[in-house]
Amino acid sequence: MARLGWVIAILGGLYLMVWFFQKNPLPIFLYHCCWSKQRARDLSTIALASQRQEMQQLLTLLYSPRISFTKKIENPDSDKIFYFQDQHAIETLSIDLPGATPNNVRLDVSLMGDPIDHEAWRLRRSQPGLHTPPRWMRDMGAHWLNNSHCEWIPPEEGQGLRLSGKFEPVTVKLASLPQTLSLRVKYSSPLTSLLQINQFIGGEHGLAFTITANGGVIALRDTEAPSLNQATEHRLGDQQCSRFLQPKVKK
Repeated sequence: MARLGWVIAILGGLYLMVWFFQKNPLPIFLYHCCWSKQRARDLSTIALASQRQEMQQLLTLLYSPRISFTKKIENPDSDKIFYFQDQHAIETLSIDLPGATPNNVRLDVSLMGDPIDHEAWRLRRSQPGLHTPPRWMRDMGAHWLNNSHCEWIPPEEGQGLRLSGKFEPVTVKLASLPQTLSLRVKYSSPLTSLLQINQFIGGEHGLAFTITANGGVIALRDTEAPSLNQATEHRLGDQQCSRFLQPKVKK
């Protein structure tokens, strides 16, 4: 009975491994792509456009920027007049660039966020009634970049560069942390440039994301991020050194 139990346990483990890899996007792509064993019996010529499209899909799976953030609890009413409950807000934002090196990377970043406008907030509070703090989407790319730093991605997490920035309340227009961010990343890795398949990972317009303090990171279609058209596009690297993409050496 003991041996039978071990056999059942091993078979169960193998089943879970197969199930996991079937659910993973990369094995699914490799199973169905034009180079797969699944399609090896079809000896007809594969159109060049199809080959390029599948290579672009593979590069997107391998080199898509990874977005992460940290959050903290803050109270939108610093004067405690209206006794609002504490809320989660986004404190830092990080972009991982797989395969990137300081001297051979192209990165364009557009960023919108919704910090409280304290000037408008003071006007609202002077009126009768209970009012919620006004949060309007505004361009926050320069603000984030000026508080950013670059470092190498830890070896256990991959290879490439990590660009991280902190949101610091500075003016009446940016006097609190944002709860929502809209981000567009146009990233061209060294391999993408070498193959000359497409200028950016994800296509002509790169990749777009929405980040909320309570909902996490969600990838968007290009048509789902119209507010980013109003944001300044910051070009951080184009086959040349950029001060924002120089990792600091830890002493």
